[in-house]
Amino acid sequence: MNNRFYLPALFYLISLIVLPIVLHGQETIQLSKNGDEPTVVLAPSISPNRIVAAANVDQLFYLNRGTSNFKNIQAKSPLGVYGDPVLHYSNRDLFYAHLSKTPNKKYGDWFDRIVVQQIHSFDPWIENSYSVGYNPPKMQDKPWLSSDNHSRKYKGNVYVTWTEFDKYNSKDSTDFSRIRFSKYMPENDSFSKAITISDTFGDCQDGDNTLEGATTAVGSNGEIYAVWAGHDKIWFDKSTDGGETWGKDQEIASQIEGWDMEMPNIFRANGMPFVVCDTTRKIIYITWADEENENADVWLIYSKDKGISWSKKIRISEAKGHQYFPNIALNQKNGDIYIAYYDQSRSSKNLFYDISLSRFNLNDSNQNHLFRITPKSIPLPGKYFFYGDYIDLDYQDDTLAIIYPTFNNKNSAIELFISNTNQLKEIKEFEPISHSLMKTKDSIQWTVNIQKPCAISYKIKQRYNQRFKIHKYKKIHTLEATNHDFILYKGSIHRSTKINYKIRDIQNNQVIVRYRGNLLNINR
Repeated sequence: MNNRFYLPALFYLISLIVLPIVLHGQETIQLSKNGDEPTVVLAPSISPNRIVAAANVDQLFYLNRGTSNFKNIQAKSPLGVYGDPVLHYSNRDLFYAHLSKTPNKKYGDWFDRIVVQQIHSFDPWIENSYSVGYNPPKMQDKPWLSSDNHSRKYKGNVYVTWTEFDKYNSKDSTDFSRIRFSKYMPENDSFSKAITISDTFGDCQDGDNTLEGATTAVGSNGEIYAVWAGHDKIWFDKSTDGGETWGKDQEIASQIEGWDMEMPNIFRANGMPFVVCDTTRKIIYITWADEENENADVWLIYSKDKGISWSKKIRISEAKGHQYFPNIALNQKNGDIYIAYYDQSRSSKNLFYDISLSRFNLNDSNQNHLFRITPKSIPLPGKYFFYGDYIDLDYQDDTLAIIYPTFNNKNSAIELFISNTNQLKEIKEFEPISHSLMKTKDSIQWTVNIQKPCAISYKIKQRYNQRFKIHKYKKIHTLEATNHDFILYKGSIHRSTKINYKIRDIQNNQVIVRYRGNLLNINR
């Protein structure tokens, strides 16, 4: 989605990340202390790289084979780099798509094309930049990539889809949004002239009636399958001639309450669809999120006849709490589907979330296996902090990588989860306590999430107009297996507020968290 809310100060670039990584078992790594909207690819064995990741607005991370440290560099392009990154390997070739920052244009006007870079080397930096979809004065927004790595006729083609706005955020009934498509053919070393593949139009208000979130997958014979959201529906279209022509859009599912999801304590959330194709078994899978059950759930449907007919909806996520921001990856060898998503089911007041993972296989008697992959529940940043619009994951050679943002009371950071899928297991030795500072319009609140029996005690001292007020509080939480949020403090943002608290594990009578600080200073 559009990056109009990015704050440049949040995305400064750190020069080098020195981090260990395991290639067996599973591990969680912090890649950056700033950034959001991350993307990750696991490189094929013919590449010198092992893992490549990116995040807003111009951060790139890479790990070479035979090394144990990620390096962090700044992406560059003569057409500018401004967020919404997505990475994709087409065989050995690495492609990196993002929004433009066209030189000599002002903010808003510089989103005039999609930029796709083919990266040949990180050090030294060598790349080709391709201008895709330039159609002034229209705005081009949120690309996604796929490629044909297997069919005889179209192998090597790279496909990009995105949304075009006549005028972003316009309420004029004559301004529309549409889904656009372009392809790269290696023999031409260029992207084709963009075409519109959606038969219907959306508005330009970046909401449920806007056509957005177009992703593609490639079938066994080179068919291109495209999905997107808009008008409270999931749309599907396909091309059988390498993207030259497209069929009639199909409404394959209802998206109850639309893709623009109003979720608690986050600036914005969505249930955009993603598609993959099992070319061995010739099955198309599509995942998305909606609010059919009055809370957000993640769904899956599949087609065994190239999109002519579709299965019934299968709920992938837990029945309780909110789950959204799904994304999908596929193991072509055994047909396993991996769907990662935000999961608020372990937070009683929807103030924290985990990244959960569903592993689904049609041939498994117990088709859906659920995993919690975050070792500690992550604080949600509140309604006044831009936190990005997606997470990403990739599968390659029995390795699964999931990349997502975290929040640390001041900034968003980027974490990467890596696991050998043969040893994939739910994290059960998780940290029992998470705590969060959240800013609302005119107040701040200090919150803890507890997932084991604990005793909480704290002291709060407020100063406002030379007056002092002290609060003391003690709470015993005795249930053996529960997840609960406590709002320890909620008060005016204009007050100088100091908090001193400790949380004691009542099973072994040990202090497991101790904190002392000034909330107002932390918030700013």
